[in-house]
Amino acid sequence: MRHEIIFEFIKNGNFSKSNIEKVKKKLLFTDKQFLRSIFKALNSLLGNVIDKPYYIQLIKNCCNLIYILCTDFDLKEEDVEVNKNRINKTKMAIIANANKLNNDDLRYSANKLEQIVLDKYLNTEDLKKLIKSLIDKKEDINIIKQFTNNYKGSLITNDLFNHVFFKAIDSLVNNDCDIYYFIALLKLFYTQNIDRDKYVRILNLASNEKNEFANEIYLILYGMKKSLKKDEIIKKYGIVENLKSFNIKSIKENNDDILLTIDEAATLLRDDALSIKKDGNNYIVGIHIADVGKFLTPKSEIDIQALNNYKCLYLPDKGIRILPSNLENSLSLNEGMVRNTISLYVILNDSGDIIDYYLKESTDAISKNLSYREVDNIINHNLRNEIDYKLRDLYYLSCALGKNNNKEVYWINKNKLKNNTYFTNTKSERIVSEFMILYGYLLANIASSHNFPYVYRIQNKSYLNELAKNLNIDVDSSTQAMINSIYLPSKYSKVPEYHNGLGFNMYSHSTDALRRYPDMYNQYLLHKFYFKDKDFNFNDEDFDYLIEYFNQRNMELNLMKYEYIKSRKLG
Repeated sequence: MRHEIIFEFIKNGNFSKSNIEKVKKKLLFTDKQFLRSIFKALNSLLGNVIDKPYYIQLIKNCCNLIYILCTDFDLKEEDVEVNKNRINKTKMAIIANANKLNNDDLRYSANKLEQIVLDKYLNTEDLKKLIKSLIDKKEDINIIKQFTNNYKGSLITNDLFNHVFFKAIDSLVNNDCDIYYFIALLKLFYTQNIDRDKYVRILNLASNEKNEFANEIYLILYGMKKSLKKDEIIKKYGIVENLKSFNIKSIKENNDDILLTIDEAATLLRDDALSIKKDGNNYIVGIHIADVGKFLTPKSEIDIQALNNYKCLYLPDKGIRILPSNLENSLSLNEGMVRNTISLYVILNDSGDIIDYYLKESTDAISKNLSYREVDNIINHNLRNEIDYKLRDLYYLSCALGKNNNKEVYWINKNKLKNNTYFTNTKSERIVSEFMILYGYLLANIASSHNFPYVYRIQNKSYLNELAKNLNIDVDSSTQAMINSIYLPSKYSKVPEYHNGLGFNMYSHSTDALRRYPDMYNQYLLHKFYFKDKDFNFNDEDFDYLIEYFNQRNMELNLMKYEYIKSRKLG
């Protein structure tokens, strides 16, 4: 009977605190007994792993539940070593099955167990000092959550709430954009033990004229879990929903390349396509990106709308776009249509070495829109026609390009930071990923070598070890392991600098011009300074402000997505 209850709970996958407590009560289990029962259930699954989605999902659910229980339960010292041994043995069994079945969902599960920190010896005051320093740097809120989640038992949040509250008040008084960040942290650190009356008095003095941010802080102080409704969240972040329409002229000329797009089956917005042909012993791969910059102009009404909304957001019941739908339809690389593209042609040998490359404006007929699943089926089942051979050649070259071992760790940690439930790397996804990364890398090189302004994407090496050292914090081995696994988000820069995660000396966002404004602006810069067929006013001061805005707006909209999803869950 208990066995059935446990597996039904694992199958359901809803591991909220209230649900965990209900099941424990039903089973009459202590924390220790419940954790042991989940390990037992997981090991029974690992005894004979079947490569079926349903079965693999049960294993993933078990690992997610063990992570939650180990994070939330206050384990005694003698239980820590027992569960560390359980985790290590289970992890090794999962890795063995992952390698045997070549299954990335199982690799995700092993990675989830790897993230568990049991022996949390970091001094509470040191921990708060470290978190305060991260807040002062306005570090990504998900990194701060990693520390707070791993040390829930020892972390006293009143002090952190106080630290953030006064920063929020400064932002409120100065009317600066950091208020979005500090309000999100106030929600994270709120407890019923705060001195509410003190904070209300300070807030009253700081906000003579009530505004939406002051009102939201009042609601937080009074323990309102869902401060705003979904439509209020959209308004708070200044999203324009009714975008003004914009028409462009039809295009007639085209070249004779066979262009293929690879996207999710439900995708309606296609930014990129690929072409490939043999040239002796080498390959010529074309990476074709929808040319939005050709038709729009900086500071026009359509451009300002796109700048404001900044990037497409896919919310559970709503889509946020940067361009009006009729313009999207006119530019999207849809099958059978002729489209303007900015095309990068890369000459590669069969080892994936770059022999040469060149950039040009093109008009291309889109031959075929393919889904990830269709491409995987074609490659795996060795079908034989012209398109099938091209896809297999693209996959072969993408594997050669993927020799950089840093990339897989980079993508796993990036997905972990974003709370993605799984990390996949199918053959079709590898093709798209490797060639879009190559485009961003080579476009950055073109801009840098020709010495014209461009928006680069940089990621520095983690500074967390150095920060802990400067704060005189003695980091224990478990905290060190967590720090080593933290993904430091990338940022925009006008200077080409190293991208640590990808292992490139420079990189750029250049492939999503229909979905992300920095990519669209980079096309403006290409047309002005490289192709020299567009003229608009450009000055360094505006460009500096724009780079700063990109980083700020990206952070704001990540917070908005989290807030919107949470509001929807709370009803």
